[in-house]
Amino acid sequence: MDHSARITAFTGLVGPPPGPAPAVDWAAVEGWLGTALPGDYKALVSAYGAAEIGGPDAAIRLHPPPCVSTDGRFEYAAWIVETHRHSAIRPGMFTARRRPFLPEEGGLLAFATTRSGDHLFWNTGASDDPDEWPVTLMTTNVAVGVSEPWVDYDVPLLELLLTLLRTGVPHPGEPGGLLGPLSSQIRVWPPLAGAAPWSPPPAGTAVDARQHAALTEGSGLDAVMALVPPPLEPYLGEGTWEQVFERLGTRLPPDFVALAERYGAGNWSWWLDMSAPLSLDRPRDQGLAATVEGMLDGYRQLRAAHPQYYPMPAWPEPGGFLPFASTIDGDQIGWCADGPPETWRVAVNPRHCDQGPPLPGDFTATLLTWLRGGPAESGFPGLTGRDLHPLDVMFFEPFGPGAPW
Repeated sequence: MDHSARITAFTGLVGPPPGPAPAVDWAAVEGWLGTALPGDYKALVSAYGAAEIGGPDAAIRLHPPPCVSTDGRFEYAAWIVETHRHSAIRPGMFTARRRPFLPEEGGLLAFATTRSGDHLFWNTGASDDPDEWPVTLMTTNVAVGVSEPWVDYDVPLLELLLTLLRTGVPHPGEPGGLLGPLSSQIRVWPPLAGAAPWSPPPAGTAVDARQHAALTEGSGLDAVMALVPPPLEPYLGEGTWEQVFERLGTRLPPDFVALAERYGAGNWSWWLDMSAPLSLDRPRDQGLAATVEGMLDGYRQLRAAHPQYYPMPAWPEPGGFLPFASTIDGDQIGWCADGPPETWRVAVNPRHCDQGPPLPGDFTATLLTWLRGGPAESGFPGLTGRDLHPLDVMFFEPFGPGAPW
């Protein structure tokens, strides 16, 4: 199929490529995937590379071309495996409808994301001709029980991009139910600037071998990042740590600061919500500082009314409880703020049981134990269910600046 007319129309809307695109060995890519790819995608990627199409409010990001980022945080094969694995998990809260993913026959194949963290796939089961594969979107930016997370657009990639730029397309998680029209801007997406060409892993090599090893090996933030790769562009907010510390009246544990900088705002496995750490003026007061202030005020009131159920004093009393995150069950996760922040241990204010003593480790160590399916601590329920592998249920869902927290 000749895609030149659509490529010309696309270039007329966004302009020429912003820079040189990395070379792609398409035969090697298609050999590893086990399928040919749409010609419009190959033509677009060969010309524009890792492009971000749109502006600061809404954009489409072509995560491929198949490449490896300069810092090693993005590798095409690992991204495909991780995206397919977690896209099979994440819609489960919103729908019973299951969608297959490659390498299942006729499965979805990921190729892009939106600025708000949604994923775009081809429906490879719709046609034997890759040029006819329609695009499907998966979003978790919808209310449970209100909207389906899947949107089938029934058009190929370039036709969808042209519609996004001209009029927009339906999207249940966007304001007004519409994604777009996108701003006619294009740039190299910064996390993939200067990316190197990608080569398929050797036959028999497990793409996710590093994740499997991290289930039992390593410690601290490095092990967490090996298990659950952090977002390439986490949303932190517009402030600084010094502003957050000044507002709270204390510094925070360095392990938490390091983890928050790598992951930003988001949700761990549909249980643990993390606010934007540096956001000071979030809508509905949902930055970290406002979250801490709101939960701390609520804890003080509960302790004053029912001290027998809340044995820990409230910060800034010595050894006081300083909450910083909440769970889907209504629990509060915080610290026992005793001594310098480097020594603070995790403490939990559970909703459905009595408050126990502080846990033995810092937040990163506690999170890692939970992800690994280790012994459930007070307030940290077991992550894995019956017959489920830990890697099949652990993920981090990033929140962007427009997320309806």
